[in-house]
Amino acid sequence: MHRSFVFFGTGEFAQAVLRKFIEINRLPILVVTAPDKRAGRGLKLRPRPIKLMAEEVGIKVLQPESLEDKGFLSKIRNLQPDFMVVTDYGKIIPPNLLRWPKLAPLNIHPSLLPKFRGAAPIERAMMACERTLGVTVIIMDEGIDTGDILLQSTVEIGEAETKGEVEQRLADVGFRLIIRAMDEFEDLTPRPQSSEGASYAKKIRKNELWIDWTSDAKSIACKINALSPTPCARTYFDDRYVKLFRAVAVQTDAKAEPGSIEIQKDRLFVAANNGLVEILELQPEGKRRMKASEFLRGYCPRKASSSKPSV
Repeated sequence: MHRSFVFFGTGEFAQAVLRKFIEINRLPILVVTAPDKRAGRGLKLRPRPIKLMAEEVGIKVLQPESLEDKGFLSKIRNLQPDFMVVTDYGKIIPPNLLRWPKLAPLNIHPSLLPKFRGAAPIERAMMACERTLGVTVIIMDEGIDTGDILLQSTVEIGEAETKGEVEQRLADVGFRLIIRAMDEFEDLTPRPQSSEGASYAKKIRKNELWIDWTSDAKSIACKINALSPTPCARTYFDDRYVKLFRAVAVQTDAKAEPGSIEIQKDRLFVAANNGLVEILELQPEGKRRMKASEFLRGYCPRKASSSKPSV
């Protein structure tokens, strides 16, 4: 017999996990997500994608401005689910809600806790050039991703994989873990997190999106892949604004000024502090995303920089 649960989630990782639940027709009794946000030139209210996904299969959705809102609390008080499943929600769950489910509040966190607690675990792990990532299911407590560990699994990632690709694989693993956690809850032994090796993955700031070409090539390539497809790393090629979507580092003994561009046939390299960064996919301003070889058919840049050159 499947246990009942309420799903709290907002972002792309949460969408990928909920999609898996829908695919096997194991639906939550309620989805709680962030309020709709204004976007676009007209700043019109746009529904959250996870809301549309849930409503399409008949799942009720609530979008409280505050999880302490009395109207919200009154609506959920009588649901009495076995579990609360939280992932990529974007807000701290207050203590009164943590006591709400009959069995446990569970969190699917896309990192190998206690490493990379916090808001941007996948991005921060990839920006640190980690090649072994993972997912942890914890019993939530009042701290930020500090609860006891129920299950954990690792995922090896490739040199040129992007966050979007890694995120989907981690969501698949997270889904399998949360199913097992709910089905085998009484047979699992929670273990406290170690304080050793703990780190915090703070939210990505806008000023971090620009590439500093004086950094080492490996860290630049890791950063480009970690921020792809959103919020996306960016630079200027000469005076042209460009978003960068995929890259690999190339070690070389040749010394070149950081930011200088080398074109080899249909390949695009930018010099960094101790190597080259090969740009594999990019998007010039006003154009679609494309491979570097396609970009080079119509444009031959000479210099990359983090700010637009003055004329």
